[in-house]
Amino acid sequence: MAEKIIEAQNLQYLFREKKNNGAEFTVKSLKTGKDFTFKVGRSEFKDRWYTHVKVEKGYDNFVRLGTFQNGQIMHQREVVNTPAAEAIAWLLRQVHSRDYAKIRQNVKVMHTGACLVCGKKLTDAVSIETGIGPVCRS
Repeated sequence: MAEKIIEAQNLQYLFREKKNNGAEFTVKSLKTGKDFTFKVGRSEFKDRWYTHVKVEKGYDNFVRLGTFQNGQIMHQREVVNTPAAEAIAWLLRQVHSRDYAKIRQNVKVMHTGACLVCGKKLTDAVSIETGIGPVCRS
């Protein structure tokens, strides 16, 4: 089965100001081969948008890492320094600064069949290729 690589620029949709219950994707280092599967969600509270991150700790068992703030993953006002937290913080910093070339040079981002914007299952070819469903693309 072919890998479902997400184009780096499509990751910008992770920061869309729209509630997202968990865009799911795997990030694999091209240097070390280490990979992590994440769920990244968005929510609004008191007119401010937050990006929440979970990491897979076992088959389909996601645990909360924290919230992406100031370029880091924070949990209960503390910086999370686990390898998974550092990996997703690095990726989200690159997406936030739109440094897509750096992403392509360092990692492969593969979607798990869920939309990057809303987290729903992708079913058509274009959606699977882009990682974004037809409603969220429009």
